[in-house]
Amino acid sequence: MNRAKQLGTGLLAVLLSIGVVHAGGHEGAEGKPHKQIGQYSGFEGNEAALGEAVVAAIRETGNADDPRYQLDGQELQVGLAVSKMVKTLNSNSAYQHEMNDALVKMTLEFIQYAKDQGQMEDIAREDAMTQFPMLRRVAKMIDQTGNTELALIAITDQTTCFFQLAGQVERGKGSITYRAPYGHVLTQTRRMGMHDLTEQEIHDLWTKPHIAVWSEVLGVDIQITDWQDDGMVTISIPDIA
Repeated sequence: MNRAKQLGTGLLAVLLSIGVVHAGGHEGAEGKPHKQIGQYSGFEGNEAALGEAVVAAIRETGNADDPRYQLDGQELQVGLAVSKMVKTLNSNSAYQHEMNDALVKMTLEFIQYAKDQGQMEDIAREDAMTQFPMLRRVAKMIDQTGNTELALIAITDQTTCFFQLAGQVERGKGSITYRAPYGHVLTQTRRMGMHDLTEQEIHDLWTKPHIAVWSEVLGVDIQITDWQDDGMVTISIPDIA
């Protein structure tokens, strides 16, 4: 058995030892199952033990000397996070929820409001400026080092506003490619009449203005591709990409 399988088996054994019960249908007065209301991970009350198992697995899977994998003392927070992940991925009665679901919905509500006001692009530029303090610090670092790739890092890996919203990404020198995060939820909310936005509309009147503002503040030419039917987006710095 290879190392990864050993760790997976060990983690599973620990989780089973916690005594988790799966949250499924419960029986009513007549012994018939009734529909469950609410979402549950099955780890309620056992998040700390779950966190201990996950922290140990992270430490063993990664480099134990790397501080990124040293989460001792944060077991409860890790357990709560993993429990929420299980709960979210098991939320599929209306549609399959993804880990960024709540953030996507909140962002779409803001964008829809901006559209309803007829100020989508203007509000996008104002929203982009909320990151001004962080961007100015990075701009000074770029001036001091000449490393323009810091500009791309600042608007992606530096901010949870991006990396918690976007799913899987592909990174290259001076570029980052990802799938636009709104389509999965928009398919459902448009059907239900909650939003009348399109992905291309968001890309052209929301995402692009953000990039334009950030490019100006950072003093680096940052480009973003036009909308593609497959939803793939690439942000790049042409001078180094």
